Amino acid sequence: MPDIIKNLKEFAELIVILLRSDRDVNLGVSGFTGEGKSNFLTQLFKEYGKAINKRWNFEHITWSRSELLKWIDGDKSKPSNEDGLRPGQLPLYSAILIDELFLLFYKRNWYDEGQIDGIGTLNMCRDRRLLVGGCIPNFWDLDGAYSSRMRFYVYVHSRGKAWVFQQENNPFTIDPWNKTQNRKLFRQKGTPVFCPNFVSEIQFPDWTPQEKTFYYELRNTKRVEALKKAKDEKLDKYRHIKRQRNALIQYIMLIQEQLNLKKKPAKVTLKSIADHTGLSIESVRLILQRDNLL
Repeated sequence: MPDIIKNLKEFAELIVILLRSDRDVNLGVSGFTGEGKSNFLTQLFKEYGKAINKRWNFEHITWSRSELLKWIDGDKSKPSNEDGLRPGQLPLYSAILIDELFLLFYKRNWYDEGQIDGIGTLNMCRDRRLLVGGCIPNFWDLDGAYSSRMRFYVYVHSRGKAWVFQQENNPFTIDPWNKTQNRKLFRQKGTPVFCPNFVSEIQFPDWTPQEKTFYYELRNTKRVEALKKAKDEKLDKYRHIKRQRNALIQYIMLIQEQLNLKKKPAKVTLKSIADHTGLSIESVRLILQRDNLL
């Protein structure tokens, strides 16, 4: 790994070396809103496309977890095409931009099954040799299981300028990002240069007017669709949980009534419900939203 990356071209070439050596490359880009996070990634991906002699397509930007997973794994219910790819699956060395990572991998949603499955897929897709980059205002708002998979962390501190950091390769550290140490050093020095994870500062150009127009048109359609789908899925999930809760409550009332008729002390517990329903105790606790019944 080089000590410094001078420009986007060198960064892209380093990524190609890593992918061709069978290492995965995930990177997160953060910074204040409007400073150019999406622009940085598209400029990097364009250089990456040149390095592998394959033009990067702006349409490989997503706001949807299901679209991301389809691009990675394809439609598993259908057979592979002649090229060996399943329908919807992107070829090897493709670059994917997740424009708003908090929609897919927000740390407060760590328990969400879709998020867990998504992180699991990203952990196991190294053989696909994909470049996956995403944007989020605060890098530390990411699910820890996802941020730990990031090889690079890029902070766009002003328009056209970004600081690049990489995980420390230290077998004895519990935090490869050295978050506490880096925060103190940055406050003391006012620059990331002395931070152990710092690589270099990279300058990058702005979009062309055509690129800017295309990006905003794409965002205004795909983002709205992704948000609506996520909202509908959440409503369906809550409806399902509500039905489960009502069914369990009716079950509890029935058991208690039977015990009362037999003049036996009511001993309905989370464990007894779990045993009778085949659910785990944690699932019963989550559905009923309580730690005990009596």
